[in-house]
Amino acid sequence: MRIGAVGIVGGMIFVAACGGGASSDSGSQQTNSSGNQQVGVEEFGMTDEALVNAIEHAESLIASCMADAGFEYVPIDPVTFRGAMDALTSAPGLTDAEFVAQYGYGISTLPPTQAFGAGEENTRIYEQLSTADQVAYKRTLWGDNVEATFVIMLENEDFSGAGGCTKKAIDQVFTDEQRNANYVNPFDAQVQQDSRMVDALEKWAGCMRDAGYDYENPDDAEREITDRLNAIAKGADPRTLTGSEKAGLTQLQGEERAVASTDNECFEKHVTDVERQVERDISGRN
Repeated sequence: MRIGAVGIVGGMIFVAACGGGASSDSGSQQTNSSGNQQVGVEEFGMTDEALVNAIEHAESLIASCMADAGFEYVPIDPVTFRGAMDALTSAPGLTDAEFVAQYGYGISTLPPTQAFGAGEENTRIYEQLSTADQVAYKRTLWGDNVEATFVIMLENEDFSGAGGCTKKAIDQVFTDEQRNANYVNPFDAQVQQDSRMVDALEKWAGCMRDAGYDYENPDDAEREITDRLNAIAKGADPRTLTGSEKAGLTQLQGEERAVASTDNECFEKHVTDVERQVERDISGRN
């Protein structure tokens, strides 16, 4: 099954924030024990090891930055962090099909798994603070866009909403290219350019047209939902909308569920098996 990876940060899509240095943790290739180059298949084209190193390094930098500001922050370990990333496109107790039926892509519908924030330990620290310190804690950690968490941005391969200590850490760990809003994962690009995938996606587009949806690429539907949500929310938390904005959001949510359901059916029928084979062939993994 495929669930969309286009994310919303505080109801907005942000312009790229570039600049600053980056560590070598964010490499996209790595030599294995046989001396062969492994293709990075994780976020930002990283290998498994590089992704874990990047998470550990960034979380350590975030903790140091927060400490400098007078706040306690417990670095999120890579296993918990990656589990939270995976949970962004799922919900407890729901099958994949049930998730799509209830949340669509999870863009305008805001599934509860997006509430991970900075993890359980830091949530407990936050809850013990005064109201004023809670505001300061969030602002220090995430800047003006308190929904722009490291977990969500890394999963979506989009750091353009980063702020606060999170942005400072990201700027040191990830390259200029990876922090650019127009970044394309090199592994994903190889998969998409494979002739088998080109043919499969053409069949997917035809399947969508038969259902009344005119999209050339699976990402197009998610971008359209994202743009429409941004136009409705205008930067506000969608959960706080009232009046005509809330009515517009409700309509959009229904349409998101409908298009995501059709998308998922067409993708499973025409693309999923082909994509898996192409990914195995390119990555060299069985």
